Amino acid sequence: MNIITDHSVTVFDNLKPVTVTSSHTLFEEIKDLVLEGFYDQALDLIDSRRTAKRAIADTNFELSGDCLYLDDYRIPDNMASRIFDLMNSYASVKPLERFFRNLLANPSYRAVQELYGFLELSKLPITDEGYFVAYKAVNSEYRDCYSDTMDNSVGSQPTMPRNLVDEDKNRTCSAGLHFAGYEYARGFVPSDGHLMAVRINPKDVVAIPSDYNNMKGRASTYTIVNEIEDKADTLTDTPLYKGDYTTQSNYSL
Repeated sequence: MNIITDHSVTVFDNLKPVTVTSSHTLFEEIKDLVLEGFYDQALDLIDSRRTAKRAIADTNFELSGDCLYLDDYRIPDNMASRIFDLMNSYASVKPLERFFRNLLANPSYRAVQELYGFLELSKLPITDEGYFVAYKAVNSEYRDCYSDTMDNSVGSQPTMPRNLVDEDKNRTCSAGLHFAGYEYARGFVPSDGHLMAVRINPKDVVAIPSDYNNMKGRASTYTIVNEIEDKADTLTDTPLYKGDYTTQSNYSL
């Protein structure tokens, strides 16, 4: 039997009473859910950890206090906060588990830390397989703007040895396969050039240069997945980019 008054609501979670008072910021919403019989949703609003525990039940994420871990790796707080938001929206976090597994396969500690800032600022989408999608300016022949030798047409996968990619973020224009956030990449498209969407495995990122507010990066390989015809086609703030690269959902960091 649930107990509802003007000043408190008590709802039972597996026979254990859980009480919330009118001082709770979501008190009215919780009260309405209980009155309507939506007890699980009410309990989720009372204790967000309940939602989180359910969301990670089929993953290798672990919740300890307010900290989120993957195996023994603590997810940085800003990244964990984004994952908790997704959990609270009842979205699957499996793509994010795959993303962090790919990221932790990156041999560079600095590249891993720098990539967090790049993704957070650029609001780039995470793919279902745990990659991310960024942008690339190319010339009229779909080749790179610097050497005019490397094919960057849809379906191509430019690659270079990782040890030839400059890992020093303070050398802002140096060797490597360049990618960027939308605004930065768009500004470098020649008048007769093209803007491409590129899919990147986090493990292949080598450096995030320190200029332009961490809006560009260098990798050892990526795959060209689409040409961006106009700004309406951009993926910024559209979090999960499905495998066909036309359908979008709700995962980003």
